[in-house]
Amino acid sequence: YKLADKTGASIAEFRDEIVTIKKEVDATMAALDKIVTTAATDPRKAFKDFDKAVPRIDNAAKKARKRGEEIKARGQAYFKSWDKELAGVNNAEIRQLAEQRKAKLEQTFAGIRTSMEPVRDQFNTWLADLKDLHKYLNNDLTIGGIDAAKDLIAKTKNEGRDVQESMDKVIAELNTIVATLTPAQKAKK
Repeated sequence: YKLADKTGASIAEFRDEIVTIKKEVDATMAALDKIVTTAATDPRKAFKDFDKAVPRIDNAAKKARKRGEEIKARGQAYFKSWDKELAGVNNAEIRQLAEQRKAKLEQTFAGIRTSMEPVRDQFNTWLADLKDLHKYLNNDLTIGGIDAAKDLIAKTKNEGRDVQESMDKVIAELNTIVATLTPAQKAKK
């Protein structure tokens, strides 16, 4: 159960990192809105917020990628340990029950990868577009430049919302996995 607790904790941290990415996407989209609304006056402050938000998203994504690799390694170690423990079980009923449970958890872990890959690809595409938009605005932060980019800004924001919806689904799945791997605990006072 200790290895399961560590694996569950790692998955919970991964979930928290995805939540952080979602918050950074919100901040970035808010900054884009401000750039558009302040285009006729002075968009510099809004751009500074946007300029800070883009690397924060990129850093949060790198951290989540690293955590994802860690989860994969912990999961492999967890199932390897489980196999070792099963080898020492003599009772056929208990062994069968444990094998069924292990198979179900392995399927759940495979589901993480299956659901994460399209989200990762969707996010990476959006982030690349966001970085390009950042470069564009960095070079042309004028009323005309911002006005010309309004459709791209709207597209980037829509894709950002789509990314967030996809992340919500992954977060829900990760919550289920954490609950499956770790025993219930008393509420801390």
